[in-house]
Amino acid sequence: MTPPAKPWLEIVQKITSPLDCPAFIAAHRQNPQDFTRRRQLTFKNLVLFLLNQPRTALQTELDQFYRVLNQASTETQMVTAQAFCKARKKLNPEVFESLNRLLQQQIDCFGLRQKWRGLRVLAVDGSTVHLPLESTMATFFGSHSGFPMARLSTLYEVADGQTLHSLIVPLTVGERDCAHLHLEHLPADSLTLFDRGYPGHWLFALFAQQQRHFLMRLPCGYNAQVKAFLHSGQVEDTQLFVANHPEARLFCSEAGVDPASQIELRLIRVELANGESEVLLTSLLDREAFPAEVFAELYHRRWGIETDFRRLKQTLTLDNFSGRSVTAVKQDFHAAQLLKNLALLMQHLLQPIIEQRHKGRKLRWKVNFTQGVSRLKNTLVELLVRHCAQGLSNVLALMAKSLSAVRSGRSFARQRKRAASRGCEGYKPTR
Repeated sequence: MTPPAKPWLEIVQKITSPLDCPAFIAAHRQNPQDFTRRRQLTFKNLVLFLLNQPRTALQTELDQFYRVLNQASTETQMVTAQAFCKARKKLNPEVFESLNRLLQQQIDCFGLRQKWRGLRVLAVDGSTVHLPLESTMATFFGSHSGFPMARLSTLYEVADGQTLHSLIVPLTVGERDCAHLHLEHLPADSLTLFDRGYPGHWLFALFAQQQRHFLMRLPCGYNAQVKAFLHSGQVEDTQLFVANHPEARLFCSEAGVDPASQIELRLIRVELANGESEVLLTSLLDREAFPAEVFAELYHRRWGIETDFRRLKQTLTLDNFSGRSVTAVKQDFHAAQLLKNLALLMQHLLQPIIEQRHKGRKLRWKVNFTQGVSRLKNTLVELLVRHCAQGLSNVLALMAKSLSAVRSGRSFARQRKRAASRGCEGYKPTR
């Protein structure tokens, strides 16, 4: 067994064992009578099928799934697409969130987290996704320019790409509201990165109240303090922040923090390559442990969460939903997050071997995510059901040969070359 295979198999055994547990099943079904009869599409099989990312014709996907599950030489129709659509209504989408929490706990237990100056670096950001063109979607999630759309938000571990907590919510729930919902999932020894759409006194106060740290980019005209700091020419300064505006005080009250609270925070100026200045705000006040010059590179790491949304929406084709109900959309979203986390864990475990193998080369190399996750189609089912060490070693060997060079420091102007997709109305491919 290769070195990365052993911890991955142990972690997988921990997160798949609840799928046979009556208490776990009872907690993640819609009604008490669901999943009580003996059928081909059991609770466990349904979860594994959704985790296998059905993106083509459903009947084809089901036939392939049961061929792999039963180790059959040919495909036969064990379950119809209609039976699947009926069964998925019984499954609470939170099952994938629960499994992801188990996964994150196991990663912690194995000591696989990386830290920056003693802190785990996280990031929070949001995005949107087009939904099937159904009136129920627009009613529940809302619409933009006449098309149903949902808001996505994730709490992301920068070092290894793991999504710790994710949300798919109506458009009426703002990005900063989502950030509030992520707060209870922050580890104690963490630092969270935010872009300039998030700053608000209520959020500063919540971090201070929960004794968590953050680093945010501020708009240059955020308030009079920030404007004065920019005009002063100082590189950094520690100041007291208060909620002076009536609206800011109202937001504090709604968030459950004292509107009169004074919070000591640190302003840092960063000079950009184009000659402009940006302002960062952090709760890390110790100038010796965290000198000002380290924050520009640290904030740049936030870009990982942007590429994570690209993985989710492009590589995993999130908007190609396998169903047209609110429940189906939530199931697909959280299943995609769990699949992505499992694939990235495999890559993370492989990285030391790749580093050693290519240590003499000019560039750093890593597993190509698209190639890596494509290796898991159907194979993941076999690995989760049978925990086959040899099969996992084979997959890891293939992933270790599908590499991409890491070219740091590159940047390109964002250009939209085609119109954004509108819903998911295209016919599904047969394979």
